[in-house]
Amino acid sequence: MSFLESASRVYGQFRGYNRLNIAREVDAALKRTPAELRRRQLDDFRFHVRRSVQRFPYYRDKLEQALGKLPGEKEEFVPADLPIWTKQDQRALFATLDGKDYQGCFLHSTGGSTGVPTQFYMTRESFEWRQAVTDRGYGYGGAEPGRRAFYIWSDPAKEPPFFNWLKCRIHQKLQNRTYFNCFFFNEERKHLCCQAINERRPETIVSYAGKIAELALFVRDNPGLLKWRTQHIVTGAEGLQEGQRELIREHLGGQVYMSYGSREFMLVGMESRHQNGYHLSDDNLLVEIVGEDGKPVRAGETGRICVTDLHNATNPFIRYEIGDLGIMAGDDEPCPEGLPFRRLLQVLGRNQEFVYTPDGAKLTAIYFAHHLKELAWVDAYQLVQKSKDHLIIRVISARPIDEAMKAAADRQLRAKLGDMRLDFEGVRELEKAKNGKTPVVLFEMDEEPAKS
Repeated sequence: MSFLESASRVYGQFRGYNRLNIAREVDAALKRTPAELRRRQLDDFRFHVRRSVQRFPYYRDKLEQALGKLPGEKEEFVPADLPIWTKQDQRALFATLDGKDYQGCFLHSTGGSTGVPTQFYMTRESFEWRQAVTDRGYGYGGAEPGRRAFYIWSDPAKEPPFFNWLKCRIHQKLQNRTYFNCFFFNEERKHLCCQAINERRPETIVSYAGKIAELALFVRDNPGLLKWRTQHIVTGAEGLQEGQRELIREHLGGQVYMSYGSREFMLVGMESRHQNGYHLSDDNLLVEIVGEDGKPVRAGETGRICVTDLHNATNPFIRYEIGDLGIMAGDDEPCPEGLPFRRLLQVLGRNQEFVYTPDGAKLTAIYFAHHLKELAWVDAYQLVQKSKDHLIIRVISARPIDEAMKAAADRQLRAKLGDMRLDFEGVRELEKAKNGKTPVVLFEMDEEPAKS
């Protein structure tokens, strides 16, 4: 640990943030056994449920309606006994809260990448836990505080007050981090980004997954521009498409580590050097993979990802359906590096990411990822649904897309598309959402079709 990081922890403790104690807890978790972590996690879960029953009438009523009663003071219930907390529940609960009761807390909003933006409060304790487990997780990918890092990230949507801006810049300087705003990432900005990397010579680059993939394509197409190859690259905010990890490693250098997180919880899981799944933040969160009935599915099976925040007292994020699909490793599959945390083997994308087929059925976007990865000329893609009978696939490719290539792609995809019209368009970049992310599916339909 660097001197500046140690000083930051002492400063946070002095300010009453409990930063030093929380950081020690997070560091100590690395030395616990999986069984110890699980026991602590379950104790924290039950405490948070009982606390939420007392503080939030909306949650209390939801729980009582689902169970027919409220859990007893000493009842040893398990997560699977309780109902799923949805984004609609969160919006309804937030409407009942009085901001005057949350003075000193942080107010956050999600970007609505799942189609349902939400708002929530966060305590200082929760913030410190999130920051500590993120620093630990990013350390698996060589991006721990104090290491010279270059962040390809977006600036806040609104300009913060000057004092907050200054405080943030000082904090970044102490952490040895340089930030490059990539919200508008045209060729000129990519050129400037390469220049900044050459000048800064970072040990680690941390970036939106979509942005670093774009930069890798730009570097590939402009040989000699990027002269510095970093040791480590950490991606966040969105997943990598098939082949993009290799593309980034080849043209930008270093090992590529993917992180998995969300606005609601910050870091959920992080890859380590074996890249055998996301090591979960089990001391801060409880992550489950559940089926349609809300019960956990077996290890290796695909299900909906639900997350419980164990330290945010201002909100009942209990079995909260985050909007993604995933696959969990079994307890009998320990990490080869000896980390005690459970592993999320895969995040398969938003369960809202689908296209309609001509008969009105929903086809998951994972279907397209599975087939398009077989086409070497597809560097990146985006699906644009114009109608239930018409789908455009925008493709970034280093090669001109000819009719033979389109026909081959059509054959790959046709099995489940029926008589849908399928058009391929070569583009230089993909369309971004307002939050800077790159959605896989864009809908440009007048109305949702009824399923026949």
